[in-house]
Amino acid sequence: MTDALEPRPEANPVLPDQGLSAQRVSDAERDQTVTLLREHVVVGRLTLDEFSERVGLALQARTQGDLESAMGDLPAVAEPEAETLRRRSRRHFVAIMSGASAKGRWRVGAKTTAVAIMGGCEIDLRQAEIDGPEVVITAVAFWGGVEIIVPEGFEVELEGFAFMGGRDLKLKNVPRVPGSPRIRIRGFAVMGGIDIKSKPNRTGRELGQSIVDRVLTDVHTSLTAGTAAGAAPIDIAELGRDIREQMRAQRDAIRQSSRDLRRAEPRRRDEPVAAPAAPAETPSGPREGTVTILFSDMVDYAGMTERLGDQASRELLRDHHQIVRSALEQHGGREIKVQGDGFMVAFGGVARALRCAADMQRAFDTYSGEHVDQPIQVHIGVHTGEAMEEDADFLGHTVIVASRIADVAQSGEILVSGLSAQLVERTEEFVFTDYRAVTLKGLTRPQQVATMVWGE
Repeated sequence: MTDALEPRPEANPVLPDQGLSAQRVSDAERDQTVTLLREHVVVGRLTLDEFSERVGLALQARTQGDLESAMGDLPAVAEPEAETLRRRSRRHFVAIMSGASAKGRWRVGAKTTAVAIMGGCEIDLRQAEIDGPEVVITAVAFWGGVEIIVPEGFEVELEGFAFMGGRDLKLKNVPRVPGSPRIRIRGFAVMGGIDIKSKPNRTGRELGQSIVDRVLTDVHTSLTAGTAAGAAPIDIAELGRDIREQMRAQRDAIRQSSRDLRRAEPRRRDEPVAAPAAPAETPSGPREGTVTILFSDMVDYAGMTERLGDQASRELLRDHHQIVRSALEQHGGREIKVQGDGFMVAFGGVARALRCAADMQRAFDTYSGEHVDQPIQVHIGVHTGEAMEEDADFLGHTVIVASRIADVAQSGEILVSGLSAQLVERTEEFVFTDYRAVTLKGLTRPQQVATMVWGE
């Protein structure tokens, strides 16, 4: 009975020595920390991979102490550093029958040019410092190659053209890192190649070393405070428990951040092949399976750029990307790659792909009605078949056919292969007209296609 009358301890007591560090933080405080981290990137105190790691810690922070851990040794205000103390930015890469590269910690200019003539340029941005919120790289490959490596989760846009050459944008399908700088690449390949790929920011060894460094810093702080004049003796057992708790917390935070960056948003996790696990967790090597591929391209985007100028045309491109990605999120489409004004998307079923295509066309129709002076129209191609998945990309005849179908589709049209139409014919959900055979570029046999009716 006496025990029942005694006051119960609080569920989450705040110890006297915890102070403000134990206070819970709000979403606004987390966003403010992300903004401040971005400012530190701009002034050169953080590289892009350091920014990505600290943003992950900030977004998972629960207390003021967690936010302070994310800020680490950074000042509270991101004041510009003296120009004499900052690395000189590198703005030009020229490789003529030779090579040029930039790796490790270096500073990239806001506008950088890379030219490869019978040579190769390699630009690794993962540990680079930047000069502003946007990096524009103009890459020219003439009988040569330019390779650009970006951190995972960063927004990358590819523009330009290829003539008897190739441009390849291969980004891992992970959520965008909030507040991350935008990377624009203007690629021009003439009998050459331009490859843009994303790679993990840090290796497992480097992440482990980061945990050790943080723990050692906290130990040093505790020992210094414990040996101050008049302080109580240090409890070694308690200190050991604190170290283990901090190591577990840091390890769990990094593991969770890695899982989040490997997976897309919940509605975009559906794999378009019959595989029981996500690509990052399956054995290495190509896999084969049935997939529905959708290609979507803006109509006359090059002409828009010439008529409106770069700024206005880029605003239209942002509106286009937002409409497409909103439809993909709603219908579970997996964004494979974006090349300027074109999207390649994979679906696990034909019906979801067609519903997504119809919603996209209706959304663009509404947008064009509200922006009569600057409408946006797209043409879409859909095909289903066996494809090989490798490195978060799809390869094979099915992908080529889907791309070529999109090329021959008219403005505002959803052109569907005969096979895809047959697979959903019995559902009576979709209406197809104008069945016909078309000759696709690079293919010898005609392809049966049909136009899908998407108007309500």
